[in-house]
Amino acid sequence: MSGQTTEQRERPGSLWRHRDFMLLWSGETISQTGAQISLVAVPLTAITVLHAGPTEVALLTALQYAPVILITLFAGAWLDRHRRKPVLVVTNLIRFALIMLIPLSYLTDLLSLGLLYAVTFGVGLLMAVFDVAYVVYLSSLVSRDQLIEANAKLEGTYSIAQIGGPGIGGVLVQAATAPVALVANAATCLFAALAFVGIRKQEVVAAPEGERPSMRAEIADGLRAILRHRVLRMLAVQAALFNLFEQIVLTLYLLFGVRELRLGAGQLGLILTTASVGGLIGVLLSGRAAAAIGTGRCIVISMVVSAAGLVVVPFAPATPVLAVVVLVGGFVVYGFGLGIFSVHSLSVRMAQAPPELLGRITATFRLLIYGTIPIGALLAGVLGNVFGVRAAIMLGAVPLLVLSTLFWFSSVRHADLSIGGDR
Repeated sequence: MSGQTTEQRERPGSLWRHRDFMLLWSGETISQTGAQISLVAVPLTAITVLHAGPTEVALLTALQYAPVILITLFAGAWLDRHRRKPVLVVTNLIRFALIMLIPLSYLTDLLSLGLLYAVTFGVGLLMAVFDVAYVVYLSSLVSRDQLIEANAKLEGTYSIAQIGGPGIGGVLVQAATAPVALVANAATCLFAALAFVGIRKQEVVAAPEGERPSMRAEIADGLRAILRHRVLRMLAVQAALFNLFEQIVLTLYLLFGVRELRLGAGQLGLILTTASVGGLIGVLLSGRAAAAIGTGRCIVISMVVSAAGLVVVPFAPATPVLAVVVLVGGFVVYGFGLGIFSVHSLSVRMAQAPPELLGRITATFRLLIYGTIPIGALLAGVLGNVFGVRAAIMLGAVPLLVLSTLFWFSSVRHADLSIGGDR
């Protein structure tokens, strides 16, 4: 009987019966979906209500991701010392309050770009802390042999939310105006906070032995661990460059659709929603793909596939029906590649990172790979003003495809899930 229980526990999918993990997973899923809704609703609020142009839209995106640069490393070191569950709850409650300021100010005729900038930066700050906290908290919630499975589930869910959430946001904007649609985003923050409160397992933070190093020294430990590990180092470079050029395309996508293709918010949202189908297929096939060609090859090939999908975007014609067809095809392919990439890149990273440095490595990775997003967003604004929106999207998509193809020759192609391997 005990042997059967062990077999069931180790069998893939066993985390479906892990109550605390399911609460963490559901809270993270709804939280990320809400965050992705805002990726459509906030820029469309600026574009349709406050008449923002490329520079203002780019600044909004930059302010959302700038906190990753400012606070992530400190958050990682701090979270290695303190309980993480309260952080998950509190960050979502404050996000709820901040996000609600936008629809309330809109309904009272007090909405301004300044307020939109301030709320965006504040929410970005909270998300930067939250995103590190949930990854680190996971290590205390499940056993070591379940860690890769759990991260694959969480990252797969995030990939789907990242692609499908904006589609939901577009539909809500079409039905209720952009600022009012953000009420749904605020509601997801409350739901997530309640889910995290329901987790029962007591969190234990190990007391330091002897004198604890300074926070600066602990941050440096996480950075050195990545720079000295050839696979982790290249994964960080790979993802950072991908995010840089990808963000040029994504920052200008809504402006491109509204101003040049004459598509409505609902149409633009539905295009992104159909892309979630590609992400779901990618996540579901990620295990079979790795078994067929290897984990490392899945990572590098999936980046090329995802980049190829984005190259299609600037070729969308001004005819609305044809534009929808082209954009749907491009984003489905983009989502398919992103789904496979996200699952396997995180699995490799978690398998090969030293467990005692998990918080700091997670934070450092987020700084390195997400720190390029605000740069890409600002670059999108410059390119859009100088060359026009369609040409600027092309200038983001083509280099992305070229660089993704070149990474075939990197050490990531030979990466696997061996614990601490490939140094």
